Formats: sequence, C-alpha cells, structure tokens
Amino acid sequence: MFEKVLKDPVHDEILFDDPLLWALVNVPAFQRLRRIRQLGTSYLTFHGAEHSRFAHSLGAYETMRRVLYHLQRESGWPTDPREIRLALAAALLHDIGHGPFSHTFESVLGVQHEAWTHRIILEDPALRSVLDGVDDEFAPDLVRVLRRESRYPAVESLISSQLDVDRMDYMLRDAEATGVSYGLFELARLIRSLTYWDGRIYVKRQNLHTVEQYLLARYFMYVQVYLHPVTVGSDVLVEKILVRAKDLIAEGERITMPEPLRRVLDGDMEDVSWYIRLDESVLLYAFHTFAEHPDPILRDLAERFLHRRLFAPVVRQGPTPVDDLALLRTTAKAMGFHPDYYVSLRACKIPGYDVIGQGLLLRDASGRVEDLSQASKLIRTLVPSSEERMFLPKEMLDPAHPLSARVRSIAYSAL
Repeated sequence: MFEKVLKDPVHDEILFDDPLLWALVNVPAFQRLRRIRQLGTSYLTFHGAEHSRFAHSLGAYETMRRVLYHLQRESGWPTDPREIRLALAAALLHDIGHGPFSHTFESVLGVQHEAWTHRIILEDPALRSVLDGVDDEFAPDLVRVLRRESRYPAVESLISSQLDVDRMDYMLRDAEATGVSYGLFELARLIRSLTYWDGRIYVKRQNLHTVEQYLLARYFMYVQVYLHPVTVGSDVLVEKILVRAKDLIAEGERITMPEPLRRVLDGDMEDVSWYIRLDESVLLYAFHTFAEHPDPILRDLAERFLHRRLFAPVVRQGPTPVDDLALLRTTAKAMGFHPDYYVSLRACKIPGYDVIGQGLLLRDASGRVEDLSQASKLIRTLVPSSEERMFLPKEMLDPAHPLSARVRSIAYSAL
C-alpha cells in the first residue's frame, strides 16, 4: 500500500495514499510554491509570516481529504474514485498560479492568478503528463471545477465558497504564523458540521455557533492581518517598483533583471514556462539590481523596500476629494516626489457575510433549509465594508519639512 506522511504544524500530519497526487506534489510547477510566501509582504509586518504557498496548498489538500472522509461516513458521498481524485487534486493545485508577492504582482500584470492556474494545469508539460495519467479529460475537468463550470457542484463549493477548504487551512496557518489568536477556530468541529444532501453541501443547523466562530475569525483576520495598513503599504511599494520598471522599459531604458521577469513585464505571456520560473527570489534579486540603477525613482523605491523604509499609511473615513488629491500631488512634486509613484490611494474591502449567490445553507434534522443569516443575528451584522487609505513617504509628513503642514492638513482632513 502506498503511503506518504508529512508532519505539519496545523494538521499534525498530512497523508498521501494516492501515487498520482504525490506525483503532483513533485512536479517543478508545484515545488515552485515553496519559494512564494503565503502572505506576500506581510513578513514586513509580522516577522513570523514566512510560510509558503506550498505549505498552504498541502494543508488545503489535507483539509479536503478530511472533509471527504467525514462526508463519506456521514452522508455516503462521494463514492466515485475519479470525483474524489478531482476534489483532492483541485485542493492541491488551486494556488499553483500565484506569482511572487501574489496579489500585488497580479495588479501590475493585469492577469489574475486563477487564470495562470488554469493555464499551468492545461499547458505545463510535466504537470499535464501526471494528470493525463488518469484520463485525457481529467485536466480539463479539473479546470472546470476551479472555474465553477463543472458537473460537480458539491466539489466546487468545497474548493471555493464562504466555507471552503482553502479558507479553513489558510486562516489557521496564517493565524499561527502571525501569532494572533483571534484567527483560530475549531477545525475538526467545523468539518463535522458539514453534511451532503441531493448534490449540495449544507451545514447542520445544530452547528450554527461553530460556523459563527469561523466567520468571526475570518473577519478579524482581514481587519488585523490581511489588510494591516503596514502590509498594504508594503504591497503598494512593490507595485510602484514594478510599475516604474515597466514604464522605463516602455521608454526604451535598459534595465538589468532576470529574464523571466523581463518577459512577463514585457507582456510576453505566450509560454507559461517563463511565468513558472518566477518566484520571490527572482523578484528580490531584481530589486537588488534596481537599487543600483541610475534612475533615481527606481533606485529609491527599491532601496525603500529592501531596507523597510515603507510608505506611511493614513487611514481615512471617507473618499479623498478630487481637488484635495490634486493639491497633494502638486505638493508632492514640489517636495521632490513624483506623484505617480509616491502618492497612492487604496480602497481596502473588508469582507462580511455575502448572502447573494453564495450564502451558507443550514439544514436541520427534519430537512428544513434556511440561509445562515436568517438563523444568526450575529452574522447579519457582518456586512461588507471598505475604507480608503492614503500612502505617502514618511518624509512628506515630517513636521521638519516646510510643506508638511499642507500635506498633513490634506491627509488627515477626512479623519
């Protein structure tokens, strides 16, 4: 009997008993995830946030394995070996398209990591050869599951919904790595709360409070970790470095950088092999070369990131008026900072509980079904919200600078 057991800080053990799934772990495209941090630039805020997309992907797989085992015993689903393999492979590979510093990199390229995930599954020869070991339609079916366009709706909801194996793993893993306790919840009890009926996944009505705990933990993780102002400011700085590099390339400037990064910044996305060669070590090496470039903006931005001289975050209660933003940009220019690269606004969206299209359904012993928000007053208060944040060089807010009073009057006007 085939068996591989990996030790894990969240799940204690991760079990592989299918040679095909273990083969997926060992393809280069999946091993690349070892070199991409799960939380992007959060390590500059929480020094323990060094864990990788690789570790999370293994954890999502293990969570799916435990969910399926519970549902098989509790509800008699799933029974089809191919469907089980699809569910486990989808959980394992769902993040394989993430780039270095993840969502920030996406914003510069204008291509979401999900699109890269789908392409890598279909186009990477090493990965595709393993998937084709099941049958020729296994890889396309896997992509359909990830796109939520398959004939396996229950599997789709376990991969991507408000209660999926992705979130179940990353919340616990991220809470442990960052050292925060409010992101913790009872995973085993949450898994036992799930039930299957007539092609759909439900939550047992008697486990209402377990799901409330999970959703509150998710809310606090977004507020305190994922959208921490220092982390968002770090992301903004990475974005501006890459944008400046792209702008200089467009102007014909010669910039030394690793070839995979050059290809992607040039928009050469025909061959996924170049994207697969990108990881955070490549990007950090590029930043070191940028820090020696003669262009003062690129050099300064790269040095700020490498030496953690991050932009100052200003959390605002309302949107910045157009006239105020124009005046702020003019002032930044007068202070020697190009406004396109040193003045940034970000709308940070804090997720709540979304009923429309993807609400969680409770099912009681009699078969009665209701949305979670109907049963929980607490969950009805978790409405999505957003706040605007302004990011500037700290020098612009330094009282010692003669123009800082004007900057501070604009930056803090909406507080």
